[in-house]
Amino acid sequence: MKLWRDTGDVINQPRTARGRVRHLDREDIDYLLQLVRDNPDYFLDELVDLTQTNRFISVHFTTIFNELDRAGMSRKKLKRIVSE
Repeated sequence: MKLWRDTGDVINQPRTARGRVRHLDREDIDYLLQLVRDNPDYFLDELVDLTQTNRFISVHFTTIFNELDRAGMSRKKLKRIVSE
């Protein structure tokens, strides 16, 4: 009843954004993926340095690891790229 009195509707409106705000946008993630494809031997701290100098973004290495993992780039795939 409270929702009906407050909004005149019986269904809650869906929220537009859920969860945390991402530190890296799609272009930054594409940049990281391209770096890893070009040189799969990069360590996470080297990727942090490259994002700081080239993209002017300061993030922790776990953020980069999580974004690469979310994009489907696993350590197993990196080993396959290196062997090719």
